[in-house]
Amino acid sequence: LDHIRKVMLVMLVIDTAVTNVEDLSSLEDYLAGLGKKHRAVGVKLSSFSTVGESLLYMLEKCLGPAFTPAMRAAWSQLYRAVVQAMSRGWDG
Repeated sequence: LDHIRKVMLVMLVIDTAVTNVEDLSSLEDYLAGLGKKHRAVGVKLSSFSTVGESLLYMLEKCLGPAFTPAMRAAWSQLYRAVVQAMSRGWDG
């Protein structure tokens, strides 16, 4: 996949997580399946930390002072939950 398409796919996953933030457990199977697909194509689990850092950087640059420490913490927590669910696909 080209780089722009990969970014768009990542943002679709983030959008899905935000949409379901009140019930992330409903995405467990979907995210674990995504993790399994990522592993199958050679994505390293460690790559997810780079993506998370990039997401936070982008939010900080786009939102400026509106990106408060509380907002950063909330986005970090959401992203960690997504990665944790996807990482379950590495084992199964």
